Amino acid sequence: MVLTSRRGFVKGAAASCIALANIGARGFDSGAAAGLPNSIFAYEFGDISPEQQAGFAREYGFEGTVFDHARQMPERLRALDEAHLQLFFLWLTVDISNGQIKYEPGIEAAIEALNGRGTVVWVAIQGDDAGRGAGAEERAIQAVDRISDLASRSNLRVALYPHYGFYLARFRDVVRVAERAGRSNVGVTFNLCHELRSGFDPESHQLLDNAIPRLYGVTVNGADQQGRDWNTLIQPLGRGDYDVTELVRMITKAGYRGPFGIQCYGLKGDPGVYLKQSMAAWRVVSVRAAKADDPPSL
Repeated sequence: MVLTSRRGFVKGAAASCIALANIGARGFDSGAAAGLPNSIFAYEFGDISPEQQAGFAREYGFEGTVFDHARQMPERLRALDEAHLQLFFLWLTVDISNGQIKYEPGIEAAIEALNGRGTVVWVAIQGDDAGRGAGAEERAIQAVDRISDLASRSNLRVALYPHYGFYLARFRDVVRVAERAGRSNVGVTFNLCHELRSGFDPESHQLLDNAIPRLYGVTVNGADQQGRDWNTLIQPLGRGDYDVTELVRMITKAGYRGPFGIQCYGLKGDPGVYLKQSMAAWRVVSVRAAKADDPPSL
């Protein structure tokens, strides 16, 4: 423990106030001061250790992150605990191809390890052409039922994750299966990049509005409206011509209070560079989205 004198404490507090004032003058605290109350996380920083991922998330002001697959759970949770960060989601896959249901190895232990943490289990359901044939929907629902049961034992929720090229590829797909499953702890996620890659559904806004009670997560990033590949559909937030501010405004005005995630999959270069840029852009988006009469710009 470091002890200091009262005079030293006062001087330090004064210096901190001045520093905060300077930050405010530059506009960097706008998201916290006048923006949305929703939590913000970032994920997919490349092939790095759990400690590095937690370090990047914390350094650039994110409240937590996401890990993929049922592995390294003790190391991951320890890294987040030491960084005082939240594991918002654990991303898991299920393959329903060829008339079978294949779960990731270690799925039960991974979900059990999250007991009491408030983490949501992200479930992406894969299926090649054979997996889209007869019985595919029933297998998908059966998989959701099983993971829902596993999550319930650990007092966790499940969110279906739409992924381009998977059986559940669009937001419309995850909403349909979640509704058919009818489980109280099963909801959905909206992923901007995957929705754009799959061909943005003209009814997505209405679907989002109707799905608010089941909407457990939303991921955004910079993107080009007419992008056709991941280089154009996943960019640091603040780049691209897609109007992220208007999307965030629409979702939050409809009543969404859950977390937003910054998707960083495949971004090139130093994570510190694109995370810093994305956080600065998020603070602008957050403030503008909170103002119903503010013109969209990001």
